[in-house]
Amino acid sequence: MTSYQNGFVALNSAAFLLDQRDNQEMSLANLFRLISLAAIWGASFAFMRVVAPVFGGIGTMWLRIGIAGFALFVYALITREQLALAHHWKHYLFIGLLSSALPFALFAYAMKTLPAGYGAILNATAPFFGALFAAWMIGERLTAMRIVGLVIGFFGVALIVNLGSVDLSPEVAIAVGACIVATACYGFISVFIKKYVKNAPNMGLAAGTLMLASVATAPIAIPLTNWAWPSLTVALCLLALALLCSSVAYVLYYRLIVDVGPTKAISVTFLVPFFGVIWGGIFFGERLTLGAIVGGLLVLYGMTLVLGLHPSWAPKLKESPR
Repeated sequence: MTSYQNGFVALNSAAFLLDQRDNQEMSLANLFRLISLAAIWGASFAFMRVVAPVFGGIGTMWLRIGIAGFALFVYALITREQLALAHHWKHYLFIGLLSSALPFALFAYAMKTLPAGYGAILNATAPFFGALFAAWMIGERLTAMRIVGLVIGFFGVALIVNLGSVDLSPEVAIAVGACIVATACYGFISVFIKKYVKNAPNMGLAAGTLMLASVATAPIAIPLTNWAWPSLTVALCLLALALLCSSVAYVLYYRLIVDVGPTKAISVTFLVPFFGVIWGGIFFGERLTLGAIVGGLLVLYGMTLVLGLHPSWAPKLKESPR
């Protein structure tokens, strides 16, 4: 068994053991998945900063989803997991394009301009897009408090862009816009899955969406990729981006959507900035200014209002009787 398979099995085995202790909506297992996913996705922005300048935004996206989809397909064959491709392939293709291909390309493009920590903070705007789409598509109530949260969140994003360590320029504005469009895709797809594809197998959602998105985008991506022989560092970052930040992360994320719903699942982006800033500081020595920190806190606070969470928002955990 490869190191990738060992890591994948370890994550799901730990979550399974926790599930035996607590089957509440936000169980210990789902909390474990949430924190693990935040740490993994927080690291993805640092990896993209290394890979994107070499292969370009489109190339980074295509290599990422292609390697990730192939790895999950092989894993599904070995473990005999059902993918239900014949039944759900249209949904998988649509989800793959809007949850992987487009946002991955946009973030990879943006990370050629923005610090990794900025990308992680802007990624935290995904929950209020999830709340907007949930109100529209599945009738979740959009209260006055949630609307206030949206306003605060957008103000926080503006503060990050204008008072951060990066000078505002047309290139920076376009990069920020690319991140926002990507997070809007995340918000939409999280609700789409809950409404239309909730009966699809978890592995099918993860492997099928990545594989089909890779095939569909190949005619565009292959000629637009900056083909170059990567250094060992770039190659390792690409593998980490694909296998850890896509393959493993998608299995965890789609499981959360099914278990706790799209609004709570996408709240993982609350934690991503924390890990993103840590990884950016460790790998690149990035430093966030006071304006960026305040803006990031406003984004997070706005998102807690959007989700209707109280200051002590941590989920209540209840031990099962021994």
